[in-house]
Amino acid sequence: MRTKRLFRKSAGYAILGVTVLVALTPIVWLALTSVKSATDLIAWPPKIFFSPTLDNYREIFQTRQIPVSRYFVNSVVVTLVSTVVSVALAAFAAYALSRLRPRGHRFIGLLILSVRMLPPIALVSPLFLIASRLDVLDTRLALILPYIALNIPLATWMLQGFFMDLPRELEEAALVDGCGYIRTFLLIILPLTGPGLAAVSVFSFVLAWSDLVLALPLTRSDAATLPVLASSVRTEEGIQFGQLGVIAMLIVIPVALFTVVVRRWLVRGVTAGAVK
Repeated sequence: MRTKRLFRKSAGYAILGVTVLVALTPIVWLALTSVKSATDLIAWPPKIFFSPTLDNYREIFQTRQIPVSRYFVNSVVVTLVSTVVSVALAAFAAYALSRLRPRGHRFIGLLILSVRMLPPIALVSPLFLIASRLDVLDTRLALILPYIALNIPLATWMLQGFFMDLPRELEEAALVDGCGYIRTFLLIILPLTGPGLAAVSVFSFVLAWSDLVLALPLTRSDAATLPVLASSVRTEEGIQFGQLGVIAMLIVIPVALFTVVVRRWLVRGVTAGAVK
């Protein structure tokens, strides 16, 4: 019995190790690509052991005509604003649908979720025309508003499960003590849904941070984000894979750091059924 239990434990660790290895391989490969020379990049078979170089980083940060800091700041502003606003609006919508239950709340919930099923590529032409007419093309606002609209449906659907899991006695006690619905929501219900807010924030953050489908046609230079910068490494000589690796690391690292910051609430949110 003891041997059988030890075997199961060892098999579980082995499966976990393989899963982690598979998940980290692309990131490690990107990091290696960013410090390879042009000769090492085209070597076949690919080199695992080589002399690292920072030439690709110098090319990106020093010799490009448009500073990388502009792309980075645009990504940070667009992502943070769209994430905060979409999660805040989704929290109000999810609370209303799960607790107040207006007439037709099930249909309203499905209607909200159906918006997320629309592929973003189908929105490119309408959004481009609208941004051109409103004279907001190549501005951060042209990206923030679509990202908010795309993030709200999924965030609302996810948060409904958290609000429905909370006992109604909390709200009833607050209402008896004189709190209104809004005050009860802000002071009592919302702090208890921290794990759900963390999980939703990660999904919203990733969508806005890594999007290229909308960012490429709606921006040119002033409001361009890091994914747009990644698409500009193609030259007449071909794709500059070393520079692409550098930009990819700039895109991956903030997402990893954000996930680490909210990991405590994220794990609780996932295990509580936020993504079921």
